Amino acid sequence: MSTEMYYSKFNIFQFDNMQIHRGRFFTEAFRARLSKLYILLTGLLLSAVLMQSCKKPEERIDDVLLARAYNSKLYLSEVTVLVPPSTSPEDSISLMHRYVENWVRQQVFLHHAMQHLNTNVLDIEKKVKDYRNSLLIFAFENEMIKQRLDTLITDQQIAKYYEENQQVFKLRENIVKVKYAKVPLDAPEIWRLRQLYRLERPEDLALLEEYCIEHAASYFIETDTWLFFQDLLREIPVRTANQEDYIRSNRYIELTDDYFRYFLHIIDYRLKGDIAPLVLERENVKGILLTLRRHEFINEQRNILMREAIRDGRMETFLKGS
Repeated sequence: MSTEMYYSKFNIFQFDNMQIHRGRFFTEAFRARLSKLYILLTGLLLSAVLMQSCKKPEERIDDVLLARAYNSKLYLSEVTVLVPPSTSPEDSISLMHRYVENWVRQQVFLHHAMQHLNTNVLDIEKKVKDYRNSLLIFAFENEMIKQRLDTLITDQQIAKYYEENQQVFKLRENIVKVKYAKVPLDAPEIWRLRQLYRLERPEDLALLEEYCIEHAASYFIETDTWLFFQDLLREIPVRTANQEDYIRSNRYIELTDDYFRYFLHIIDYRLKGDIAPLVLERENVKGILLTLRRHEFINEQRNILMREAIRDGRMETFLKGS
C-alpha cells in the first residue's frame, strides 16, 4: 500500500536519531483512516516498550510510518484502531499529532533510561511479566467464578456463621430502638402525644402515627429498627458528654427548644463493644461467606487443573529430595 494514498505533503523534523513526519495536507482517504484514532494512550505496557526499544525496527512496506525514535518506529495501523468511529477527521488529526509527539518523547526518554539502567532491565521485565501473569490468572479466576460458582447464601447459613463467630461482630457505635416525635410548640393536644409515645400496644402505636401524620414536623415509630444513636442526635437536641450513661439512665425523654417539642422513647439499646444484632450484620456475614466460598472454589479448581496436567503428562518437576 503506497504512502501516496494517505497524504499529499509532509513536513519532516529531524533531531539526533529521531524524526517525526507531521502531516499538514491530507487526502480524504487519509482523513477517513484517521477517524478511527483514539485519544492519547495513557501509557504503553512497560514490557512491550522495553522489547521494542531493544530490537531493530521492522520494516512495513504496506503501512504508513508516522515517527521514528532510535530503534523504535510508530506506524499508522498501531493508532488508527484505537479511535471510536464517531471521532471527526479534524479531531483525529489533532489527536494524532499529540499522540505522536508524546510517543516520541517517551521513546527518547526510554532510550536514555535503557542506557543508564541496563543492570536493572531484566529485573524490570521480570516484574512486568509477573504482573501480567497475575492479571491473567485473576481474570481467569473471575471468569470461572462468574460461570460456575453458586452464590446463593441461605438465611440458615448466615445465622450459623453469626452464632459461631459473634465475637467478631462487635459494635463500634451505640445503637437504639426508639419512637420519637418532633412537633411545633403550639401543636394541639400535647397531653395526648405525651401519653401515646409511652404506650406499646399496636393500637396505641396506630393512634400515635395518626397524630404524627397530622401534627409532627418529623417522627419515627418503626420500633423493630435499630438506629445509630449519633444519627438520632441530629434530630433531637440531646446534649451529653457520655452517650452510654445517658442511654442507660433515660427511657422517656421530653425536650424543648425555641420552636419545637421533642418526645423520645428508648425501647432497647446496645452499647459500643456489645455484640451487634444479626440484622445489622447480615450483609457483612453474607459477604464473608461468599469470600470464603470463592477461595474454596478457586483452590478446588486449581487442584483439579493440576491433577489433569499431571495425568496428561503436561507437568512434572525434577527436584530431587534431600
